[in-house]
Amino acid sequence: MLEHTWIIALSLFVVMLISTYFGKRTGDYIRKKTTVEEKLPETSSLIALLFFLLAFTFGMSGDRYDSRRKVVIDEANSIGTAILRSDLYPDSTRALFRKDFKDYVEERITYYEVGADEKGVLKADSLSQIISAKLWKRAAALSKDPVHLAAIQQMIPALNDMIDVTTTRLAGEKAKVPQSILVMLFFLAMIIAFYGGYSEGRKGKIDWLVQIGFCLLVSLVILFTLDLDRPRTGFVNLDTPNQTIINLRKNFE
Repeated sequence: MLEHTWIIALSLFVVMLISTYFGKRTGDYIRKKTTVEEKLPETSSLIALLFFLLAFTFGMSGDRYDSRRKVVIDEANSIGTAILRSDLYPDSTRALFRKDFKDYVEERITYYEVGADEKGVLKADSLSQIISAKLWKRAAALSKDPVHLAAIQQMIPALNDMIDVTTTRLAGEKAKVPQSILVMLFFLAMIIAFYGGYSEGRKGKIDWLVQIGFCLLVSLVILFTLDLDRPRTGFVNLDTPNQTIINLRKNFE
């Protein structure tokens, strides 16, 4: 529903302008029908409420984005550590570990590069789990041999961290700002735009430059809030953190 963020922001901008127009028409109509001077409605409190909620939602999205970025870097570090610890094994075993680690790194790169393709994300995650299970099974089998005691004491914790962080990353991507909050913001923005136009209509004049600027500002804040909350689909992405995982390919050159 909320994948194409720029379409949503543009639609909100247009709807807010339409609401402002109808608010002005309503204000003009009531002004012409009313002979007694009345106190004009104040919209400042509603605008303050809207911007408070926008700031709150933007903060939520920003925190989630920072958490996702940190998890990607943590994942790259845990994979890199596990790859290095495969060097503790004899050459024949080391070669098997490194082959599986290479496949695992490629699947984790694919996991991000598939973008918003949900099926592709789940497929890449499933394949990486199969490979990590293979790595774990090999490490568990080698742990029965006392010869590999020192190596296994280093490898098991590294593999455990590497496997656990994938669950954290997937859960973090699914955790988003509730759509109910976003829907409330959309309706509140339209209502305030209507009352803004209505208030100006009651005065008999309207500054469209101010109204358009207000609608544009609200739409842009919504746009970047959604972008931060959905880094796979928007302008703000995780390309830079993900480069740390892509750089792991250098371990196999």
